Amino acid sequence: MYRHAYGFTLPELLIALSILTLLASLGVPGLQQFIGGQQLVATSNMLTATLAFARSESIKRRQPVLVDNGDNNWISGWKVYVDVNNNGQLDGGEPLLQQEGPLPSGIILKGNTPVRRYVRYTSLGNAKLLGGAFQAGTLTLCHASGTQAVRQLVLSASGRLRRERGEPGPC
Repeated sequence: MYRHAYGFTLPELLIALSILTLLASLGVPGLQQFIGGQQLVATSNMLTATLAFARSESIKRRQPVLVDNGDNNWISGWKVYVDVNNNGQLDGGEPLLQQEGPLPSGIILKGNTPVRRYVRYTSLGNAKLLGGAFQAGTLTLCHASGTQAVRQLVLSASGRLRRERGEPGPC
């Protein structure tokens, strides 16, 4: 008796692989776009939560609290601490409240001049520079690819944040 073999023929296998390749080539760019957008949203939410936390801690502790990137580069992360001696640096004995590591690759975060290195909240929850002048500025988040909507966190002198979403493009 002749047995019937089960399986795929070479032409069937090649057709299946070509269809799979076509579907993957269409799906991967969309997935990368989705992941980049989610990274931007997550970073924006994390920074917003950090700034709200710093503001509430400054009011609660009745002392200035800084969100400080330390090197004029928000991409490398930041520290939140109570600045007891008002010198704008984390010294021994000053409580470190929170610390964030580097941002995911491809995410760019820049601050304009007033918020390039730090955001400082006073005991009343206002944003003020170390010299005493009010601090208002914009932190801009974008993706290195330029295909994601640019997001901005706008800090007012009262210490409140406003979120804005712009058109896709570079920072």
